[in-house]
Amino acid sequence: MKIAIAHQNDILTVTLEGVLDYTSSNQMESLIGDLKVIKSSRVVFDLAKVPRVDSVGLGMLHLAKDTILEHGATMVLSGAVGNVQRLFELTDSSQSFEIQK
Repeated sequence: MKIAIAHQNDILTVTLEGVLDYTSSNQMESLIGDLKVIKSSRVVFDLAKVPRVDSVGLGMLHLAKDTILEHGATMVLSGAVGNVQRLFELTDSSQSFEIQK
């Protein structure tokens, strides 16, 4: 998985590329640690280049959200398509996340 971070104004954009699953959990844990020290009011996860998310990946997104909320920011999931969008629909993730298309 590739992770790119861009900060503009008060918005931090985290662009993920590749499968978000158990094999990328170490990278996500490291990212979540980094999010603890970054000061932004809004964190946007761009998932346009993520073809698949498994249960571990979904759990990592929840962990990221909890960490971000603890630091007074909001989190948005953006750009989910195909299987990822379907996973969010099946798991009713809009109840847990702000999701933008």
